Amino acid sequence: MAFVRGEGAEVAVRSYVAIGRETTYGTMNSTSASMKALEPLSCTFRTDITTQKVDSLSTNRGPSRRVTLDKTVAGTIEQNLHPEESVLLVASALGGSITSASSSSAYQHIVESGNFDVTIPSVCFVVRKGTSAKDWNYTGGRCNSMKITGNAGELVRCSYDMIFQDSTLLTEDFSTELSISTVLPFTYVQGVFTYSAVTEYITGFELTVNNNLKSDKDARHLGSNIISTLPATRRDIEFKITQRFDTTSTYDRFIDNSFAAVRLKFSGASISTSGVYECQIDLAKVYMKSPDPELGGSGDILMSEIEYDVVVNNPHTLSGYDIRFTFLNTTATYNI
Repeated sequence: MAFVRGEGAEVAVRSYVAIGRETTYGTMNSTSASMKALEPLSCTFRTDITTQKVDSLSTNRGPSRRVTLDKTVAGTIEQNLHPEESVLLVASALGGSITSASSSSAYQHIVESGNFDVTIPSVCFVVRKGTSAKDWNYTGGRCNSMKITGNAGELVRCSYDMIFQDSTLLTEDFSTELSISTVLPFTYVQGVFTYSAVTEYITGFELTVNNNLKSDKDARHLGSNIISTLPATRRDIEFKITQRFDTTSTYDRFIDNSFAAVRLKFSGASISTSGVYECQIDLAKVYMKSPDPELGGSGDILMSEIEYDVVVNNPHTLSGYDIRFTFLNTTATYNI
């Protein structure tokens, strides 16, 4: 008896996702040893092809012809912020380089913001959907927008909106060759927030990096249905915190139009006697805006939702930057 399509069922929990670095934009990293397994919360990568019905005069009122146009490959991957698994994804969101160096028995990885034209121009993914030996290869991937949120009582969550050049469905399976990290992701308990190197208490934060990638018709050319280039335009960083209102110091900073550097640092389990798993986020120069607390119900604590303008600290210099990540883990290199 022939198998009836739709008779069976695949479950998402049996799927896997792996990420790799591309040395050339749009070229798949061909070895499974160079791919790093992820434990995402969800992955919505999909392929769409624009179609158009041909409107022409004919003997029937209904259209009789149809053409295919643009192939679009995109989607969002969500994960908990992780000291090992998040490095390549963050590098894709910042569009810069990863500088790795040994630090005692651990390795430090500094992820710089850049223009998608340096060490890691793009990333690729292998995604098995369900249990069948069918993997989707997604190539030429760049992060259009990254959002990281952390709130009291929760794990730190990340989402990455990805745009790809192309996708291919292959009959392969290298799930046995992938290994999942045994290190736990970060929680709010492990976080510290500092403003101008002074610790302040916050109850939550939201950080968004928007690369404003150009993937419309201007990124395409005659003779192909996929994008040929995926340039990044102006990078826009949004950062806001939630904080209990107890003094007017934040309001004074707002009125004075003063600026400072802020840092979010998450410290996890011990690597050795000399260090722990870490993720440090530095915003080099921020200005405060909208710090006023609002009066809610009579049983509420006064809270301030403070937004910041994030700018480059030393423009037109090699040392200038707006955002930088520093990870500490046991992975020797991500430039493979």
